[in-house]
Amino acid sequence: MSSLRRIVEGRTTLFVPAASLTRSEPPTTPFFFNPAASVNRDISVAISEAVRGVTFCDSLAGVGARGVRVANELSRRMDVTMVDFNSSALRVAQRSARANSLRCDFVKSEANTFLFSRFRRDSKFDFVEIDPFGTPVPYIQGAFGAAADGGVVSLTSTDTAVLCGVYPEVCGRRYSSLPLKNEFKHETALRILLNACRRIAGMNDIGIEPIAAHSTRHYLRVYARVRAGAAQADRSRAQEGFISSCERCGERGASSLPMVKCDGCGAGILSAGPLWIGPLTDPRVVSAALNVSRRCNLGGGAKALDALLGVEYFPPFSYSVERISSALRVPGVSQSQVMGRLASNGYRVMKQPFEKTGFKTEATYGAVAEAVSAVSRDAGLEKAPLHARPT
Repeated sequence: MSSLRRIVEGRTTLFVPAASLTRSEPPTTPFFFNPAASVNRDISVAISEAVRGVTFCDSLAGVGARGVRVANELSRRMDVTMVDFNSSALRVAQRSARANSLRCDFVKSEANTFLFSRFRRDSKFDFVEIDPFGTPVPYIQGAFGAAADGGVVSLTSTDTAVLCGVYPEVCGRRYSSLPLKNEFKHETALRILLNACRRIAGMNDIGIEPIAAHSTRHYLRVYARVRAGAAQADRSRAQEGFISSCERCGERGASSLPMVKCDGCGAGILSAGPLWIGPLTDPRVVSAALNVSRRCNLGGGAKALDALLGVEYFPPFSYSVERISSALRVPGVSQSQVMGRLASNGYRVMKQPFEKTGFKTEATYGAVAEAVSAVSRDAGLEKAPLHARPT
């Protein structure tokens, strides 16, 4: 067996390939472990605790880091099944389980073969985890079919460039959606991924309710509750729509049909979608998971979950001060000052949790543009009339 190193992640002892801890890119053979994904696993532990299920399936388990942590760190017993086609990886997972005095089930199988074998009502899981290399699309039907009504499916996507608009043709082929490469591209990507889940699950009369989502480093992550029945699938379908973003003036909006003309400046625009335009989180689950993260000192997970608080109040896009300043032809101003101005005008506002910069608000584009212009004017920077638009 490849050289292994004993580490502690969270409160769990794990055996992992030694090379994964020293190389900038963890090797994929003979098995894979990504130490940089510890935040991903922290959040899995916190949400697993918050949703209170009793059975957990890690269907692409690898060396078992996530499954062993879930089995070990929850305040109650959770029956964990770890599935992988790589026998060597499963032996490492078993070793980690023994090191923590855990009893888990280990299954050598291709993920979809196993998931499709668990479609019977009496054999489904409360929590199904999908964490593949690249796109999770091939596993979506199996994951939602193997999850119990009211259970949770969590998926990771590492084909971020595809979902964020670098390769729109590939996104159309994989996700049946057009992405847009703009200042809120990661949120758009999460919404495209969720709508793919909705569409594929809906083929089997299954609806979804997103409970959490985050964009971290090179990957996207979504958690969705399963709601069985045709009526639930139809209810989910009502959350499908499009997001428009004008490259000329910065105006944006969400609608059930794609927009072709900007309401602000009249320019032609493209719309991202179809995608999920409903809420990305369940605030009760996020709050409960955040409390778990703080209590258990899961620092990275706590930071990501804390950033989600309140996001359910806002539309499915965000604004960039730099972009609006450019459209207004005024020098750039402080984002925090613009957010403060909007708040003082009575609008809700928060930092964009899925991007490095930007903010979300319930204010209209006109109100946001006026706030940017007012901050610039107060600082003696404004050089163009309010709401000036490029010609």
